[in-house]
Amino acid sequence: MEPINPSQGSALVETLVPVSSLAQAKLDIEQLPSDVFSPGHLPQHYLQQLSQHPGLHSGDLEQAARVITQAATYILGIDRASLWLYSMPDAFVLLDRYDRKSDTRYQGTRLNPKEHLPYFKTLGCRQGLIVEDISQPPASISYLIEKGLIYQRSGAFLELPLRCQSAVVGVLWCEHRQARQWTALENANATSITLLAAIAINNQQRSLLNDKLDQQHRKLRRETIEREQAEQAWQESQQFIQRLIDASTNILYVDSFADGRNFYVNRWIENVLGYEPYEMQRLGDHYLEKLVHADEKEMMIEQRQRLSTIKDGEIVENEYRLRHRQGGWRWLLCRETIFQRDSEGRPVQVFGTATEITNRKRAEVALQNFNQELEQLAKMDGLTQVANRRSFDKYMERVWSNVDSTQSSLSLILCDIDYFKRFNDTYGHQAGDLCLRQVAKAIEQAVKRNTDLVARYGGEEFAVVLPDTNVSGAKRVAEDICETVRQLNIMHSASEVSDRVTLSLGIASISSPQKIELDQLVAAADQGLYDAKSSGRDCFCVGAIER
Repeated sequence: MEPINPSQGSALVETLVPVSSLAQAKLDIEQLPSDVFSPGHLPQHYLQQLSQHPGLHSGDLEQAARVITQAATYILGIDRASLWLYSMPDAFVLLDRYDRKSDTRYQGTRLNPKEHLPYFKTLGCRQGLIVEDISQPPASISYLIEKGLIYQRSGAFLELPLRCQSAVVGVLWCEHRQARQWTALENANATSITLLAAIAINNQQRSLLNDKLDQQHRKLRRETIEREQAEQAWQESQQFIQRLIDASTNILYVDSFADGRNFYVNRWIENVLGYEPYEMQRLGDHYLEKLVHADEKEMMIEQRQRLSTIKDGEIVENEYRLRHRQGGWRWLLCRETIFQRDSEGRPVQVFGTATEITNRKRAEVALQNFNQELEQLAKMDGLTQVANRRSFDKYMERVWSNVDSTQSSLSLILCDIDYFKRFNDTYGHQAGDLCLRQVAKAIEQAVKRNTDLVARYGGEEFAVVLPDTNVSGAKRVAEDICETVRQLNIMHSASEVSDRVTLSLGIASISSPQKIELDQLVAAADQGLYDAKSSGRDCFCVGAIER
């Protein structure tokens, strides 16, 4: 096994979680005095206690990770333990890191193994690493130190891969701030901990699989019930006289084909439409046409006419809205067939079943509305709620094609928040996200017309597309944008141009006809943005289009 040397700096962003919020995940062993936890000399029943902890068998991997990392620091007498989940080939996620001295936790760091090959290249084939002094680390550990993932000073390190069915599914890192020898008992205890961690991962996967199987079972059961109900309705339509009973959960009816009068309807109609069966007969000729919604009346007439052309056993079905006796509408799925013919084969009676589908239709409408909302969300930037880069590209292609055909002008403004990286470093990423949202909203307020488009171009950069706008108009809009953002009065102590958040803007404009490409317009706006930054920022410049 290879040896290592960690560092305190971290090049990655992690989430600090107060231990007080994780009190339920702590082990009973925390209540013992600290001198009990000398390296390698913890009573073995604490390892047994860990193996029996409900958090390892609940299927909740986050809870299990908190239990395992904390227990590892006490059982092994180390300063820090980290449990990583490895989902090959592109996800390496920190489930939990527990620092015993500070009693703090970190979660959420995510690495792409393809971008960290010095460490991950041999992870799957090695049994682990035992490092007693990382002042002279091996290559793979040097890489972890360089990236700030482990301590960057003298100390000791253990790496133990977690395996399920021979595949690496995670890694346990054990770190100590001072060099030390790892005893055989400590190595055995660490191996036991990794086995328990692998069991926890396997339990989570099994829990997810069970949930999926339960869902599939419920779905299959629903489909089976629906199929059985449909088969039952079909059998009743073929044996109408023998199987016509009021207990049916479908409306069953027999009508005259010639004049549409009702001969028979079961009592289920009262549950669906509120009418007694005799009231249907009193409605007289074409009674269904008197109840159907105006939007479906013509379709109902056409379907009845179609019945005259079908063969015996064929079914015509459609969906209609019928008026309830107390008002309102109910959706019904109606299936009809020719029940009796005269001696010349002409239809005499129609037999039908009607199933209420009001709830299903409501669900379809809700689904349609939901899909429309999803389509709208696909066009928007999730953070700033302005158009995303994809929408910007499509809109630019459309307005660009109109420039020559309409003999119009087109302007593009690129906006960049001055010293935004410093803003993030000073105030944090949450404040940075809020700043982006406020700036995006301010730009939208400054851009007045419905035909104009404000989009997030990338990072802290925004784009404004101004159809039918020459360079003079674009300058006015740019000035309005700058002023509106200034009026936000967002504090920015790290800026070299102002104590408030400001923008630098680049403008590019064309008028038809122009023998240039769209990329040249974008490049000109980008050059204008560069010139604005070179001129001291908090201003705008017009970029020249290179031909």
